[in-house]
Amino acid sequence: MNVSPPRPAVQTETTTGLQFRLRYADGRSEQLVVDADRALIGSAAHCEVRLPPEFAGPEAVEVFASDKVVHMAARPAPSPPLLDGVPTTSGPWGLGQVLTIGGVSLTVAVVDLGQRRRGGSPFWLLAPVPVIAIIAGVVYAGTVGPGEPPVPEAPTLFDPPITSCPQPAGDQLAPFAAEKLRLALSKRERGPFSPVDAVAAVPLFEVAGACFRVAGDPEDDREATKAAVQLRKKLEDEYSVRRVRLEHFFRVGDPVGCKREIGALLPMIAQRAGPYVQWLGFVERFADLEIQQRDTTKL
Repeated sequence: MNVSPPRPAVQTETTTGLQFRLRYADGRSEQLVVDADRALIGSAAHCEVRLPPEFAGPEAVEVFASDKVVHMAARPAPSPPLLDGVPTTSGPWGLGQVLTIGGVSLTVAVVDLGQRRRGGSPFWLLAPVPVIAIIAGVVYAGTVGPGEPPVPEAPTLFDPPITSCPQPAGDQLAPFAAEKLRLALSKRERGPFSPVDAVAAVPLFEVAGACFRVAGDPEDDREATKAAVQLRKKLEDEYSVRRVRLEHFFRVGDPVGCKREIGALLPMIAQRAGPYVQWLGFVERFADLEIQQRDTTKL
C-alpha cells in the first residue's frame, strides 16, 4: 500500500505595520496604516507618509519597528524634527510621543495586520495591500479581498489650460512673454531626458501665448499656443500608455517592468499627491524587494 507523505504544514507569520496619525496646524487630521515595519516620512512621491513640501524635505525621517519598538532617524536638514518639543535626530519614538515636522504633528503605533504565508514573493504582498489615501479628506486603509487588487484612480497630468496672462499690461508685458517662451523652449529641449522639465514646459508655453495675445502679438501667440497644445497631447498620451503598461507588469508580477514604468511616471507627476502617487511609491518598494530576492536566489 502506497502511503503519501504528509503535506508540510503551511507556515504563517504575523505581520506588523505602522499606524500614523497626523495633525496639521489648521486642525486637519489624518490617519494611515503602512503595511510594513519601516516607512519614510517626507515630501517625495516614494515616501509612505507624504507631507506637503513646505513642511518637509524629500526624505525627512526614516521610521522602523524592531521588537514592537519604533525607532526614528532624521535625515540631514537645517532644522531637525521635534520629539515632544525637543530637537531629535535619532532614537526611540515611544507610543503617544509627538513628532513635529514643519507644521505637522505625528504619532505612531505598531499594529498587527494579521497573518500571511511565508515563502511567497515579496512583490505579491501587494495583493492584499491597503489602499492608502494620503493628503485627502478621509484616509481609508482596508484589506482587499481575493482577486486583483484595485489600482487607485490616477490624477490628471495637467491642470486646465492657462488662458489669462498673470502679468499686467504695460511695457514689461512683451519681455515677460518672451522670457516665458524662452524658458518653455529650454525645458522642452530637455524634456526627452527630464520628464519634469517636459511637463513644466506646457504651462510656460500657455502663459507665453496668453501674454503675447494681450500684448497684441498674434503670430507669437499662435506659435506658443500651438506648442503647448502639441506637447500637452504628446505627454498625456505617454502618461496614459505608461500607466497601462505599469498595471500590466504589476498584474503579471514583473518587478523590472514596474520599476521602468514607475521611473518615468513619478517624475511626470512630481507635483501631484494622493492615493495613486502613494501607490506608485509602494509598488516601487516591493519591486525593489522582489528584484533583490531574485538576485540573492541566483547566488
